[in-house]
Amino acid sequence: MDVSPFVDLMTEVKAGFGRTMSRLPEIFGVSRQSLYNWLDGETPKDVHHAKLEQLAAAARVFTELGFKPTSATLDRTVAQGKSLLQLLSEGADGKEAAKKLVRIVQRGADSRARLDALLGGRKARPDASDMGTPTFNEEV
Repeated sequence: MDVSPFVDLMTEVKAGFGRTMSRLPEIFGVSRQSLYNWLDGETPKDVHHAKLEQLAAAARVFTELGFKPTSATLDRTVAQGKSLLQLLSEGADGKEAAKKLVRIVQRGADSRARLDALLGGRKARPDASDMGTPTFNEEV
């Protein structure tokens, strides 16, 4: 018996999304068990085929770039005020949306690294829990 093309797509999705796969049912409006059923060879309803192909395209981008999405990165705004998962649920191009998400996350990491380098030797400012704590010698 031939392997369903949907099993191949779900295998790519699992590889690309890893631990965040539990977030993916929201794209389709199905249970998490449905995704695992697809992975085990069950054929998804026709209405889900195009979204599954776009999800696999996004997963391929993540795999190729060595990007491991987290739940927080999946919630990041990618375009039109929407996250990757929201865009995919609306039928967006998975490859382009995933590339955009990776660029956004990379830009943020680069900016933090530049800021850390700029502020390298500075002491951290006191936080709210430090308030009321003497910061100079009051005995003088």
